Amino acid sequence: MKRIVAIVLALVMVMVFATVSMAGWDKCKGCHVDAGKPFEIGGKTVLTKAALLKKFKTAADFKKAAKDAQNPIMNAFKGDADLDASAKDLGLK
Repeated sequence: MKRIVAIVLALVMVMVFATVSMAGWDKCKGCHVDAGKPFEIGGKTVLTKAALLKKFKTAADFKKAAKDAQNPIMNAFKGDADLDASAKDLGLK
């Protein structure tokens, strides 16, 4: 029993560290693709990287739009650290 608990704990730790190590645009590109054709999630079109850069000229605009997003998927990405890193990776100032 102790061995099973240790294995489960080890797997949880690996998953936590893997999630933490992913930051900035790497987190975003799970839905917002770098290139190609946009797709839909929950009936809404997800913008590509190029479309995001065309739509948002400043980091402040980008962060405000992400924080104001109504899609529940975006709730996990509304932290300032995530958005600052993403804006920096996108080259927004």
